[in-house]
Amino acid sequence: MSLIKRKELKSTRLAVVKVGSKILAPQDGGGHLARISSLVKIVADLISDGTNVILVTSGAVANGWAILGLKEKPKAISLKQACAGVGQIELMNLYRAQFDKYLRPVGQILLSWDDFRDKKRYLNLRNTLFAMLENGIVPIINENDSVSVYEMKIGDNDTLAGQIALLANADLFVALSDINGLYSDNPKTNPKAKHIPTVKKFDVLLHKGASDKGTDVGTGGMATKLRAAEMVCKAGITAIVGDGYNNDLLSVINNSDLGTLFYPQRKKMNSHDRFIAFTDEIYGNISVDDGAKNALISGKSLLPAGILTATGNFDEGDAVSIENNGTVFAKGITDYSSDEIAKIKGRKSAEIEALWDFYRCDFVVHRNNMVIL
Repeated sequence: MSLIKRKELKSTRLAVVKVGSKILAPQDGGGHLARISSLVKIVADLISDGTNVILVTSGAVANGWAILGLKEKPKAISLKQACAGVGQIELMNLYRAQFDKYLRPVGQILLSWDDFRDKKRYLNLRNTLFAMLENGIVPIINENDSVSVYEMKIGDNDTLAGQIALLANADLFVALSDINGLYSDNPKTNPKAKHIPTVKKFDVLLHKGASDKGTDVGTGGMATKLRAAEMVCKAGITAIVGDGYNNDLLSVINNSDLGTLFYPQRKKMNSHDRFIAFTDEIYGNISVDDGAKNALISGKSLLPAGILTATGNFDEGDAVSIENNGTVFAKGITDYSSDEIAKIKGRKSAEIEALWDFYRCDFVVHRNNMVIL
């Protein structure tokens, strides 16, 4: 009998599980050790049951400052990075010691934004993850905090885990924190806030009730978890945000009181569309009229006639966002540079061909290189 009981999750074959810093931070009495032990046992059981798991782990800085004898989370970037370097070794030793009990080898991967946005590195990372899974290795992933600078930082492991779920085409994304999911308001400041067990649609009000403040040891609040959940759901992946501090992973997955389940918004995107929609770096923006928007949503390519403006400095082959009346509704790979679009916008094909010799094709963004969000 499957360990995963919820009917919405019965077909889960690959789960990405993000573990928050507070769950892993050293405490008097060794509470974090018990939580790691419980987590690893359940991951090992899930793998034996036919569900592969990729772990995205926080906690390196927290473990580092404990080892170095610091009283609180360091503020200086260089000291944070030093703590990350020290703590990452401790964290991996803790995981390895526990997984050894179940004869499960582990593999460490440390990442920055460049590993996702560079297509070759993105594909190499995906191949590495799949090779690990095929060979019975549990991937354990963290941001490369010891050397990352601001321009390369992902910033929080909720976003990192969401990107890993997209890259690996996971069936389930789970973010474990110290709170049992989403509430109508911040339950720490409003005792009347109501728990929301399921979400089928994302809207502005949903995001408004999510706090952007992290814990005293972590960097991400509920807002980052909600954004990550929305991202993966748009790609067709189910998401859960739940309390892994007071409860075990399997209980969070199966019990609606211990978390919030977010239903996927559509059928699964293919890898090409996932990369364009959520990972590829956006270099500019194209604004289109109502007619062009309707045509794109119906499956047409973007033609010059429907373009109002192009902002940013981008080249042929770059990713751009496409908006109408100030709202981005699509992303795609452009076949023209921003300078070229400035010359052909609003014009029909025959008119452009008579004026310019650089007119390479009828479309600015082909439907096969575009994703409606």
